[in-house]
Amino acid sequence: MEKVLEVNGLTKLYKNNRGIKDINFEVYRGDIYGFLGPNGAGKTTTMKIISGLCRPDKGEVRIFGHDIATDFEKAMQKVGCIIETTEAYDYMSAYKNLWMAARFYDNIQEVRIHEVLELVGLEKYKNERVANYSLGMKQRLGLAAAILSKPELVILDEPANGLDIEGMVDIRNIITSLAASEKITFFISSHLIHEMELTCTRVGIVDNGSLIATGVVEDILKTYSSLEDFFIHQVKEERSA
Repeated sequence: MEKVLEVNGLTKLYKNNRGIKDINFEVYRGDIYGFLGPNGAGKTTTMKIISGLCRPDKGEVRIFGHDIATDFEKAMQKVGCIIETTEAYDYMSAYKNLWMAARFYDNIQEVRIHEVLELVGLEKYKNERVANYSLGMKQRLGLAAAILSKPELVILDEPANGLDIEGMVDIRNIITSLAASEKITFFISSHLIHEMELTCTRVGIVDNGSLIATGVVEDILKTYSSLEDFFIHQVKEERSA
């Protein structure tokens, strides 16, 4: 299988001694990889380092074979991401927000803007001001911006956070649909175990800054009644060690 994302020995400790310690994992072509853990476990720190928003104390990240420390531009060329929050100009429409974003890329035609709006279910709301959007609609717009350049890897930090049940279902369906139709590999962080079970093909469990277990969701569910049971078992074992 082709490695899309490789993380080796990633460590970043802050003054309060929190952060991440010796994180290692791989994401393969076609994965919807879930980075699962409680708030404060180190998920966002890991994602910030992977996307170049902060530097690790040590360790290596390679995307499509390119080291982000020495070849950042090539590493990120086929990557779309949303880290922490979806940002948009509230006084503009969804269409104008995406038109602004399109200017940062080469050769994105107007038809692609309409295409991504349709993919995330916002085409009929494209001319409404983003200020009038619900949180779920803003998350959809963020996804549209993330896939605008036809990336092969999309990194999403807590994409369902703060959404109601309908919003979570919408985001889940959009992610699984994009993975199938656009052949996008996803790396997603979340603390919402049930959503990860329904969305992801593979998961990594992170707790207290360390990656304590990884697995294929389908295989995990052959042994455990749910991803939640697997998570609790792994965390208990780690904390009692």
